[in-house]
Amino acid sequence: MSAIAFQGASAATTQSPTEALTSAGGGDGIGTLREEAAKAGILIGSGAIKAMTTTTDGRPPNYLSDPQFRNVLAEQFNSLSPENDLKWMFVQPKEGVFDFEGLDRLVAFAKANDMEAKGHGLISACCNPDYLVAKIDDPVAFRAAMVKHFNKVMKRYKGKMDRWDVVSEPLTTFGGQGLQQTDFYKALGPGYVAEAFRIAHSADPKASLYLNENLVEYYPEKRQELYDLVSGLVADGVPIDGVALQMHETLQAPPPGVITEMVNFFHALGLEVSIAELDVHTFDPLSQAQIYGAVVSEALNAGITDISFWGFTDKHLYTWLPGAKPLIFDEYYNPKPAYFAVRDALRNFVQKRGSSPPAARQAVLQQ
Repeated sequence: MSAIAFQGASAATTQSPTEALTSAGGGDGIGTLREEAAKAGILIGSGAIKAMTTTTDGRPPNYLSDPQFRNVLAEQFNSLSPENDLKWMFVQPKEGVFDFEGLDRLVAFAKANDMEAKGHGLISACCNPDYLVAKIDDPVAFRAAMVKHFNKVMKRYKGKMDRWDVVSEPLTTFGGQGLQQTDFYKALGPGYVAEAFRIAHSADPKASLYLNENLVEYYPEKRQELYDLVSGLVADGVPIDGVALQMHETLQAPPPGVITEMVNFFHALGLEVSIAELDVHTFDPLSQAQIYGAVVSEALNAGITDISFWGFTDKHLYTWLPGAKPLIFDEYYNPKPAYFAVRDALRNFVQKRGSSPPAARQAVLQQ
């Protein structure tokens, strides 16, 4: 997600995570999402984890300073990724001056709690500092700045962040117009996407590299543009490992079968598919739960093994639908019907499959 303005919620904490689950009807043996994900052999994560202290992004500072936020995050998830902490203007606010405080805090939390950390937001349409924009008319200098930035960031977190969203939202919002005219496009032309992946691979050859895109589940023309873009990258030998589907759902679920179609297409190219930023913007908790359950169920059945939400508590929500509360815990950290829909989707998947978790994921999941 590229926008950094927000509509938020703030509230005092009233219950522990265990008390919240019990009061919601779970009782003993309810099972956390993390426990259920381990049985399913998948990563279940939360993105939008802000660990930096600045508020220049329009968001509250360091969510990890809240003990209950930390507890729920560690109990419920086995993966995390930053909110805006990795965006260029925040991690390198002045040319040659890097601010790693928040990201260091994030990866330290992940390590302490046996979680994987994903690098989200290497480059996107937003959040580019003036000193970078000033190089647009000099492609050589612009590319050199990318190399220095990628090397500095990715080498610092080599072995600590195992997968990266290298390019986010390269296509126009609703599709039909090809690539966005971003600063990177203006400087390097349409080949900037491939170039970004090559630079990232050089910085960390063992990392898994993803292209992150939104709204393709709703707009067939944009979906085809994504197919064409990624197919071209693969055909040209670009070191791309997967596609990260954002999956910000508003008022309705994607058409049934669309997730499966996308997964099948990208798997046929030899690529992984993840759900990277799932949230559901509705006014009705029950319809919200149904949408969460439908998305997670289809994703699991299609073979997706990496599912992340765009945050988990409405205390730090982001929405473009005024009055909506899109996340699976409310602002008091109480689980909502959406939480149980996700949990049940995981349980049903395991019951239907009736087999052990995939070996590729089992080593990184909490036992």
